[in-house]
Amino acid sequence: MCCSCCGVAQQKVWVFGLGTLFAVSGLLAIICWPGFIDTQIMKALPLTPTSKTFEKWEELPIPVYVYMYLWNWTNAADVQAFGVKPSFEQLGPYVYREDRKKVDLEWHANGTVTFNPRRTWFWEEELSGGKQTDLITAPHLPSLAAANQMRNSNAFLKFMFNRVLNSNGGHLFVTYTADEWLFKSFYDEFLHYAMTSNMVPEVESDEFAWFLNRNGSKDFEGSFTVHTGVGDIKEMGEIKFWKGQNHTGWYEGECGRLNGSTTDLFVPDEPKEKALTIFIPDTCRIINLEFTGETETIQGITGWKYEITPNTFDNGQINGNAKCWCPVDRQPDNCPATGATDLSPCAEGLPMYLSADHFMYADESYTSTINGYKPDYDRNNFYIIMERKLGVPLKVNANVMVTLLIEADDVIDILKDLPSFYAPLFTTASRAEIDEALASELKLALNLPAIGRYTGVGLLVLGCILIVVGVLLTIKRKWHGQAESDRLALKDNEETPNEAEIKVNAVDRNL
Repeated sequence: MCCSCCGVAQQKVWVFGLGTLFAVSGLLAIICWPGFIDTQIMKALPLTPTSKTFEKWEELPIPVYVYMYLWNWTNAADVQAFGVKPSFEQLGPYVYREDRKKVDLEWHANGTVTFNPRRTWFWEEELSGGKQTDLITAPHLPSLAAANQMRNSNAFLKFMFNRVLNSNGGHLFVTYTADEWLFKSFYDEFLHYAMTSNMVPEVESDEFAWFLNRNGSKDFEGSFTVHTGVGDIKEMGEIKFWKGQNHTGWYEGECGRLNGSTTDLFVPDEPKEKALTIFIPDTCRIINLEFTGETETIQGITGWKYEITPNTFDNGQINGNAKCWCPVDRQPDNCPATGATDLSPCAEGLPMYLSADHFMYADESYTSTINGYKPDYDRNNFYIIMERKLGVPLKVNANVMVTLLIEADDVIDILKDLPSFYAPLFTTASRAEIDEALASELKLALNLPAIGRYTGVGLLVLGCILIVVGVLLTIKRKWHGQAESDRLALKDNEETPNEAEIKVNAVDRNL
């Protein structure tokens, strides 16, 4: 606006007009912008083939590291020979970078999508606390699994089984490298015998590893069907089916019902007090992470902490609603003590147990059976730091341990005169943290409502200033060119009477 080119009236129009425009715009931005932008963000969140969410969901953009710990049975020979208390030492971590990708996607008209998760692991030497060549002595699972199946058979069948086991590579424990135990695998004589003798259940390979045939497989975990959030944002990421079923069948009632998240997609804008529910196929169950009330700031973003509690692996002793985690064949009076989930329903009857690392929060009856369990909250905790507005995990530490209950048997040689104990097999901790690039995008989305609000405040203040200035200039008559305008007006007022007097005199002369 060029003040020298405008009259006073035009200046007033500009100043009061712009002031009003800025003030109204600012007021509208303060009142309407946060809600408007929140609505637009929520509309953009659902999973579609063209959404930004899809890009980050299909292939996770941040690195996930799996910290694997193996338990070395340091006195295995003495336990077998003399029945002494077993001692185990946790070795590692053996760290692998995990690349995640969803493949074989199939979109459905009801707002769901089906996919197969493919995980590929790469050895990370620099992050690891051990070598892949470390020798690890651990229970020989093939022998112990077969022995467990025969435990309740009659004496003759057990006698015959014992002879077969002893002459075909049966052992209480074996020693192999860390790499062989985890992914590489090792040839197993007893598995070879089982594979070639048509034993039940059918044995498909004579190789053994904890994660045999898992690396890079798209079929091992099975297909998932999850809600995309299209049509109902409060369903986004919720598991609807796994392997075509909505119930695992391993635990009765609600304990077997599939729900929650696969950890890759969460419902946004949930109350912070609401627990996080996740399902991990390897754990055979859902896990509820409870709200702690604690916050943690990561990459400049504040999130709430959700973690396991003493209730997580309860079997009804603490919380009666958790009774369904006790396998049906062990109810009502033979349920496991609180602190570990019996995995036998999904492990073909093998007495394996899932718990927090080192049996944190578990009953003493677990930890007292061996030397080596040293629960520590900071090291063994399972938690997620979650930004609830957009439902984005900022930090994940998914820490669980798998153990095997070994019990004595009077007929089977490898089990004679043993104490009963929970032998730790391995611990896995999947860890991930949001990186700077992703955090920048998240901060922008979170700050857009505030940016609009503060911009509105600025416009409102600017508009009010312009209006106040205009009022003051009007009162004090200080507009540009106001003095000249006033002088001309005064001059016009002075000239008007003289002209009237001249006209009167002219009339008199004419008369």
